Amino acid sequence: NAPLGSLLDAALSRVRESGYYILGPEVTQFEQEFAAYCGAAHCVAVGNGTDALEISLRAVGVTPGSQVVSVANASMYATIATLSVGATPLYVDLDPQTLLMSPAALSTLDLRGVRAIVVTHLYGQLADVDAIRKIADAHAIPLIEDCAQAHGARDRGQGAGTRGHTGCFSFYPTKNLG
Repeated sequence: NAPLGSLLDAALSRVRESGYYILGPEVTQFEQEFAAYCGAAHCVAVGNGTDALEISLRAVGVTPGSQVVSVANASMYATIATLSVGATPLYVDLDPQTLLMSPAALSTLDLRGVRAIVVTHLYGQLADVDAIRKIADAHAIPLIEDCAQAHGARDRGQGAGTRGHTGCFSFYPTKNLG
């Protein structure tokens, strides 16, 4: 096995020599490998995790004037994406043990006008997506997973980002993977 530095230098050299600084075969290969790693059918690389959240909100039909549910302790990027599409954030309480979205608190919200729920996984912990998805499905609300801090996390064999309608990751150096 080559040291990581040598592998990175070789990859950077391939990209530089190919001239594909955006998209191209290296990105296509990454998308395929990351989708397989997560257990997802597809992966689409975009500029950053906030872009992924905004694109996901638009893709599931969030429009100006609608609401998007998230949690306040981890919602900076979800809030930015929500405001970028002209929607209003609606914050739900946390589970005091995990500090993740509380399905019990979510079940008490008035979800009329809500067009998406963004559930954020933190510090490698997965939120209770099954319980949250059950509530979302009962109200026909798409569920978006913010997995910026959950690369490789699994629950009963399913990877982060594979149980919502979309899963959004970030590879920013300060995230868990970095």
